[in-house]
Amino acid sequence: MENLISQHNSETLLLTQHVFNTLLNSVISHFKKSHNITLDYKDSQLYGFGNYDSEKPSLKNDLELVLRGYVNGKYLYNKHREASSGKPLIKISGEYKSLFFKYLGFKNVNEFIESDLFTAKQRGAQLELLHKGTKLEDDYYVCYYFGEDNKMNKGQVIIYNDWKTIEMVYLYAGDNGEKAVYIFYGTISQSEDFAYFDTKYYVGNKKSEGAKFTFFIGKSSPNERQYLVGTYTGFDKYDRAIAGVMILKKFKTKNEIEEEVNNKSFDPIICQELNKSRLVVESNIRKNPLMFSKKSPFAQVLMRIYGAYNFEFELEKNKHSLALKIEKYHFNIVSLNDSIIIEDDRVTVLNKGQVLNFDFSITGMFHLQKVSIYINALDFTENKKGAIGNFNGVDINNKIVHGNLLIETIR
Repeated sequence: MENLISQHNSETLLLTQHVFNTLLNSVISHFKKSHNITLDYKDSQLYGFGNYDSEKPSLKNDLELVLRGYVNGKYLYNKHREASSGKPLIKISGEYKSLFFKYLGFKNVNEFIESDLFTAKQRGAQLELLHKGTKLEDDYYVCYYFGEDNKMNKGQVIIYNDWKTIEMVYLYAGDNGEKAVYIFYGTISQSEDFAYFDTKYYVGNKKSEGAKFTFFIGKSSPNERQYLVGTYTGFDKYDRAIAGVMILKKFKTKNEIEEEVNNKSFDPIICQELNKSRLVVESNIRKNPLMFSKKSPFAQVLMRIYGAYNFEFELEKNKHSLALKIEKYHFNIVSLNDSIIIEDDRVTVLNKGQVLNFDFSITGMFHLQKVSIYINALDFTENKKGAIGNFNGVDINNKIVHGNLLIETIR
């Protein structure tokens, strides 16, 4: 009981969403019964803000009689908006943390939740929150990701209740300069070295599925990490299925994350890691696999390029050979020399299937470190004597180089 008493003496009272909604409904019901009100009130008149008539009954007037002092008529209304948007925990601060209960005839929140308005499970959830009291500190992060319109984006992330619940706020500037706000609420679960965020968002009173997030947190407490790196999946503002990489950076206060999100500049280190790290699936039904993407009609070209080859690069009249294999189906570029490693490899069909692009990095004793090769697709797949193409890249002296190359099949 001492812990509960200390909670009431603190600056903030945390209520579960269910307890707050029950409190709000009880306050409104008591107000209408006290004044024999049967008609619907406008919100401004009910709560007592804006252009309300101070001569008519309002919650503001009633609460001021209980408090014997000034009451912000919009305070309870704003808390109602928070709960309606799906926020899992509602904070009541200052004199308001006891005022609403006294208005109903209860000494405090303890008496209120002991009433028959709640089940044992609902009462237990609120009691657990009270016992934890002010020991719970919110954690503030800014999330960075490569988002809509091929631009870097930021969002606010607030983690509540000892890493049990989460609130995420995203701001998007429209063409007319106005900002659209998207708010997601969700739960957090932890398993081994990972934290999982499962979010929802609300349109009116309708709850819809939000994004899913997975972050590596390691063995220590997640709030000890200055940065967290993970992945997200969900839908963007254009209703396309998307996935990508996200970085969370920790800040000390809510004001700091608001300032950072409003700042249009980005840390170049974060930009480098996230730029173009995004997968987008357009929201349309494909009746034919050739409509998967613009490159789908030219897939047969790729099915004709696998095999073992000798790549002969010409650099300043010297020739340097590299034996490589292009794997069937996977199209990985693999070195046939045990002392050479191929990394960051990619095979792409360009110009409506007319040009092949091989792009890869080379680790080991070779004259080139990075190359990008362009070659006529028809020459590569049908020329028995070998196909001639062009390359550009970086040599072992970090010089930018370019030249011709010959690709021949290894028999």
